[in-house]
Amino acid sequence: MSLNKCKNCGCEDALVTLPPCPTPGGCPDPEPCSEVFDAQCVVYTGDDILCNEETIVATDSNIANALNSVVDYYCNELTLVNGYITTLQNNQGLFDTAFRASLTPTINVNTVAASLANSSIINGVTIIMSAGNIQYQLTDGAVGTQYNTITGVWTCPQTGKYDINYNVYLTEPSQTGFGWGNTPTTTGAAYTIGVTSPGVTGTTVYCADTYTIVKGVFVSRIYLTGGIQGITLTAGTQLVLRHQNMTGINYTATSGDNIDFAIRRVG
Repeated sequence: MSLNKCKNCGCEDALVTLPPCPTPGGCPDPEPCSEVFDAQCVVYTGDDILCNEETIVATDSNIANALNSVVDYYCNELTLVNGYITTLQNNQGLFDTAFRASLTPTINVNTVAASLANSSIINGVTIIMSAGNIQYQLTDGAVGTQYNTITGVWTCPQTGKYDINYNVYLTEPSQTGFGWGNTPTTTGAAYTIGVTSPGVTGTTVYCADTYTIVKGVFVSRIYLTGGIQGITLTAGTQLVLRHQNMTGINYTATSGDNIDFAIRRVG
């Protein structure tokens, strides 16, 4: 018996070609650690942990105590910081409590008789700055109402140390001959400015200055500037800026001239 071998059946001997290996999927999340250790049973063995040379966590401290030490340290520091902030807030008036006014042009200032009584600045005329002449009046950085534009009285808003300054620049009206030296007085004359408390009886003079006019000496302009620095004032203390013209010449407000008054808390 013979066997017939199939021919041309479409099959050929060959190696089987396998498909490419698929990209492996992501690994599943690892199971969370289920072990729990008491913080008192875990000991820190590193070097002492310092802050500005102060030991916060010492070597061989257990973790519970170490955490408490860190929290206590920063809570104490936070208390100190809050205290500093409170102090700064209480002292915010430093440089943020201030007043300044400037008369430019100035006001007319009639002369008064030269006399011993009139030579005292406490008998001078109070300079009143209108609202439009006030450049600022601040208390703790906020706009305040320290200055009374009707009476010319400045009221101290906070107890502290203050710088008080004034400045006067006055041009002789006629600008002929000797200028201010054209004074009709034969023995000279004076223009005085100063800061005092209001009123006459018991008036305190904080600072003042006098410009003496000499007849026949060329004086085109009067310059007066001064003040007092770091004087202690209590809240409610009142000040006024006064001037007294005894030159024998009536002064007329002139563009470019000025009378300045400034007060600033500095301590």
